[in-house]
Amino acid sequence: MKNIFFQLLSIVFIIALSSTSCSDSLEDSEVSDAFNDAIYTSQSEFSQVSAVLRINSEVFYTLNSNRLNNLSSGESYVINSAKREKDSIQINLSYSGGCKQHGFEIIWDGIVYTDEPCHMNLLLIHDSNNDDCEALITETISINLKELVGDVVYKDSCAYHIYSTYNSGEEADVVIN
Repeated sequence: MKNIFFQLLSIVFIIALSSTSCSDSLEDSEVSDAFNDAIYTSQSEFSQVSAVLRINSEVFYTLNSNRLNNLSSGESYVINSAKREKDSIQINLSYSGGCKQHGFEIIWDGIVYTDEPCHMNLLLIHDSNNDDCEALITETISINLKELVGDVVYKDSCAYHIYSTYNSGEEADVVIN
């Protein structure tokens, strides 16, 4: 009799564990869904890449000199295309990452080269925030020209020469007219 009692008690215990296990797996599923939603939200935030704008001739000259001497700053990227839309420049670029939010910084030396053709030189630096992931990310960053150079005549009449710090040549990676 005691043996049957312990067997029944064991069966009830196993059923109780099984039902708890099922509800736990449901909760795990809910946790998994919440985790996936959080990842999706985070990835959506990555698409909002902002370029920090800085006018600093000293920093520009140091980085530009390093660039010309093959001493790169920041992490690499590839410019796929660039275009001007009213008061902004849109740069579509690709880089490796996917686990952390990346940042971009535009540095201008503050000089407008007024000899024909009128132009300004800009350095574009990529900060990966130590993202070691290897997914190929393609995004478009926007540079607000009014914010960078102000609301002046040459903002609309000059070209913008954009250099990557990985470009050790004299020619810009991209020229925006």
